[in-house]
Amino acid sequence: MNATASRLPAYVKLAGLQMQVAFAYRGQVLGGLLVVLLRILLLKAVWTAAYAGRSDADGVALPDLITFLTLGNLQLVLMRPMLVWYVQRRIHEGLIGLDLVRPLPFLGQLFAQQVGATAGVLPFVVLSVPFAFVFGNLAPPASAGAALAYLASLLLAYVIATLIGLLMGLVAFWTTQSLGIGVIYEFATQFFGGALVPLYFFPPLLRTVADLLPFQTQVFIPVSIYTGAISGPADIARALGLQAFWIAALAVIAWIVWQRARRIVTVYRG
Repeated sequence: MNATASRLPAYVKLAGLQMQVAFAYRGQVLGGLLVVLLRILLLKAVWTAAYAGRSDADGVALPDLITFLTLGNLQLVLMRPMLVWYVQRRIHEGLIGLDLVRPLPFLGQLFAQQVGATAGVLPFVVLSVPFAFVFGNLAPPASAGAALAYLASLLLAYVIATLIGLLMGLVAFWTTQSLGIGVIYEFATQFFGGALVPLYFFPPLLRTVADLLPFQTQVFIPVSIYTGAISGPADIARALGLQAFWIAALAVIAWIVWQRARRIVTVYRG
């Protein structure tokens, strides 16, 4: 505990550097947000046409559906795992060796930089909320309790996304490339997480597959709590428990992969 506390200023410094990177490349961040807003607009147009004038489908009202998709896609901006590209770049530039000999644990460095990158993007996401309301739809949470549970679920979802990003980044120790994996992950998260089609519209077999994957914990579960689709103490506790399970499982897997990766470090240009 004392060691972690003594390293905290260094972690804060690393996070601050990543925040500065986000502001330095604010044009790229804003361009990415514009893509997300256009996606929300297209999803609204497609689902409005799919409802064909009906007020609801399978008990889901169109405004609630658009709120779900709008919030889900905004969430994914905050959960974008920069670690995938960061580790790959450090390996390609021959700088990974410097990271490994720093007095800070390598995995701790990565988590701090992911938090810093997210903190740097957060102000831009907040500024985009009014536009998201125009392009899509945002309604208040189902209740005050739902809002609190949503924040807890969102935090757990963020940890899950960071752990998955860490795992994908560590893959570069073997492949030296992780861009393709990152692209596949983003699509899988959007689809199986419910950011394109909410899981309650999935056919039974596909829904079973989605339930066995961690992606639903990043979008479907927190947004369902926000909208009240998951409500009641027991159901919310079950949902949060599933997220906690995936955090524990992914943390163990990441630790095992890291123990193997550190033995086969291959440094290019170094």
